[in-house]
Amino acid sequence: MKKTAKGAIAASAAVVLLAGGAGSLAYWTDSASVDGGTINSGHLRLVTDDTNTGCTDWTLDGGDPYVAGTTEVVPGDVLTKTCAFTLEAAGDHLEGTVEASAANVTGDLAAALDVNVSGLTLNGEAASTFTEANDGQALGVDVSVTVRPESDNTTMDVSAVLDSITVTATQTHA
Repeated sequence: MKKTAKGAIAASAAVVLLAGGAGSLAYWTDSASVDGGTINSGHLRLVTDDTNTGCTDWTLDGGDPYVAGTTEVVPGDVLTKTCAFTLEAAGDHLEGTVEASAANVTGDLAAALDVNVSGLTLNGEAASTFTEANDGQALGVDVSVTVRPESDNTTMDVSAVLDSITVTATQTHA
């Protein structure tokens, strides 16, 4: 047998011996258990109750009642509605914001209307965020619909339908 063939056989045998023995090396190990436990989550809700009853009826120009299907608006009129909810915010490090969706308005009068949601309050004070410390407090928001004063004669004897406006409290992490 040539020397190169003997060398190749010896090298192959060494690789097989090393590979076979690699799994038999022993290492020290140890383990310990970590206690589990119950994990409870909090909650975030906007609710109506005896104190914060949801939204008022629409009023016209700050006082006159607006009766859907009967009251006829004119350019410059403003319909308003005030909404109040009880904020239920439970959870350590809970923080959040409140927004209101832009209302979808359809119909021939839609282009002449501006819908605004403003006046976010917590217990009557202006606010833009809340925490778990505000749990149980009144959350208020004002909704207004303005008939643009510059509306022309194409807005006479037409109507619009205002979809629901959704007030959303969104949790963030403090």
